[in-house]
Amino acid sequence: MPVYYDIALATTHQYFSSRVMEFCAEFDLSFYLIEPIWVADYLSKVQEGEIRTRVYIDFGSDHREPNNLYFALAVAVKKSGAYMIDDPDHVANVAHKGLFHQVLLENEIPVPETVIVQRADLNSFRLNDDIKAYVGVPFVVKPGWGGGRWGVVLDGRTEEDLYKSAQEADYSDSFLIQKKIVPKPLDGRVGWFRIFHVFEETIICWWDPQTGQYQLVTPLEELKYKLRPLGKIAKDIARISRIKFFSTEIALTTDDRFLVIDYLNTGCDMHAKSFWPSGPPDEVVRHISWNLVDHAMAIARRRRGPFDDELEQKDEEWQERQRRGLPEPGT
Repeated sequence: MPVYYDIALATTHQYFSSRVMEFCAEFDLSFYLIEPIWVADYLSKVQEGEIRTRVYIDFGSDHREPNNLYFALAVAVKKSGAYMIDDPDHVANVAHKGLFHQVLLENEIPVPETVIVQRADLNSFRLNDDIKAYVGVPFVVKPGWGGGRWGVVLDGRTEEDLYKSAQEADYSDSFLIQKKIVPKPLDGRVGWFRIFHVFEETIICWWDPQTGQYQLVTPLEELKYKLRPLGKIAKDIARISRIKFFSTEIALTTDDRFLVIDYLNTGCDMHAKSFWPSGPPDEVVRHISWNLVDHAMAIARRRRGPFDDELEQKDEEWQERQRRGLPEPGT
């Protein structure tokens, strides 16, 4: 008989995992934190049928690494029938910025002016006057496949900057040359935002691209600066991508356009601000933790079998006997 966990969480974010554990305990949900030291063992037991997971929350996978154990675990847990947050196949489908850029365009999601260059065309590519007029100079270069800031050039001016990106991100098959966006000043802040999308909810934060500092956008600020389109864009990205939990960066330009800058990030940074100055506000991390557990709880309880119900009934009977001071059956 396999051991069942209502919720398993793969992450190294300590404050976030503690909050998820806290809410699971509050609602009597069995929980397993899959830290790096346990991932190989958990994967083995899933593959052997010794462990089953009802809801799996994945903050550990790196689909860019072919031998990434967390990604292998996500695939195995999905195969065993778990509800995935998020599905590794859906994550893989949106991971390539070059391909997902085309999907966003087809669905009329506003993105910066962009030229995509395939690696195979690097030697013959020329940054002509038409391209310079379209994307502007300086421009931004991003690898189509990759993450973090590997291969990102923020002040590109010539083909040499494209080659530099290609050399640093030698795993990428394509590169995006994009218009460099200047955000609109908004009373001492800049119009650059990171939006968290968690199921049907959007959480909008000010985000400074220079310092990485977050601050929640208040309802009054959303109204004052006419920021309602931010939530709609994030929900449109969720619908297109089929990803349940992600973050996206959107800028408000000086000509009052909302443009999606960093399209979709899964496995969001949940290092809370109390521990990491550039992390999301603690209240954001805590609310996201609550939202995830609340949603997972409904899934997990629907998937519980008769054996779980029998155990819960026996536990309730035992607690009632303890309260009433009755002896154990058979004594």
